Amino acid sequence: MAEATGYTTQFPSQSVDDATKNSEKYGMEVARGIKNEWFRKSAGTGRFLQNQREFHRLKLYARGEQSTQKYKDEFSINGDLSYLNLDWKPVPIIPKFVDIVVNGMQDRLFTIKTFAQDPSSTKKRTDFVEMMQEDMNTKDFIENIDQQLGINVQNFKNKEIPDSDEELELHMQLNYKQTIELAHEQAIDNVFKRNNYYELKKRLDYDQTVLGISCAKHTFNNTDGIKLEYVDPANLVYSYTEDPNFQDVYYFGEIKQIKSNELKKQFPGLSDEEFEDCIKKSGKTNQYDYTNNDSEDSYDSNTLTVLYFNWKSWEKSVFKIKETSSGAKKAIKKDDNFNPPKDQRTRFERVAQAREVIYEGVMVLGANKLLK
Repeated sequence: MAEATGYTTQFPSQSVDDATKNSEKYGMEVARGIKNEWFRKSAGTGRFLQNQREFHRLKLYARGEQSTQKYKDEFSINGDLSYLNLDWKPVPIIPKFVDIVVNGMQDRLFTIKTFAQDPSSTKKRTDFVEMMQEDMNTKDFIENIDQQLGINVQNFKNKEIPDSDEELELHMQLNYKQTIELAHEQAIDNVFKRNNYYELKKRLDYDQTVLGISCAKHTFNNTDGIKLEYVDPANLVYSYTEDPNFQDVYYFGEIKQIKSNELKKQFPGLSDEEFEDCIKKSGKTNQYDYTNNDSEDSYDSNTLTVLYFNWKSWEKSVFKIKETSSGAKKAIKKDDNFNPPKDQRTRFERVAQAREVIYEGVMVLGANKLLK
């Protein structure tokens, strides 16, 4: 990584091989680039702390607890201090409108609908439509057979057979469900219930109303399975974006104040010596640098400031295509540096495909220790 000069934040190159991207050194360069971009004090304070203070100010307005000093300054004309006898407590008007908007967003109920697209499910859906069309096209003929011979050759009951193609299309959209689709819908619903998603959504709607931005993340572990977690927008870091849905960011992350015992649970493989070193290096001054709290009383020696980040890049899926003695071709997985010699390219072939991947990392700020 090139050295940062002036106010330029440098990130490592995306055009390196996959082994380099998987290395700890590369991860440290990404983490330092993020840290420099958000905590560089180019105008008295860093971008991260500016965001925290602005979001804190907006939340005070939303609760009707904003500072009244600017109003007092406007009334202080020609040294007149009679205004000090007035009651300056803000009238709580805004909180009522915030509640109305948030509750209105909560009322927009929706249900998850899944649609299977794998070849097996697609074939089942196609076969079902063809059988339904057969009954539609031969409805009168089938009824005559049933009346004269007493044999029912229908695929479906009469009341289930649509009268037109439009009704058939509507039936497929509203009523037709495969078992695999029902299972996925039930699984998604269970994940939402286990994570109290509707309480989480209320917090997200509140942030969207007050701050104009909301964020959540999902994680997975072998104990709890899929976990949905709220992210305070004041703790969010991300690359420059022009998309309202942040689709064009190439990194994103979260700054969290973590108790040492919680961090130990997340990374049980960390030795006691390494853990103690992280606590010592991520000391008192670092909490002041990475948070918006300057109080001496708020200092906690067992609290570490941790950066959880994701880096969007790509990797190459490379295969060696080898022709067997029977004439068949066999694909063998290789790393992205594989390149068959020219004299063997008649026997071997290199096939590669680039796909988007997201690398995940965790760094203790101040200690400059990459945990993941």
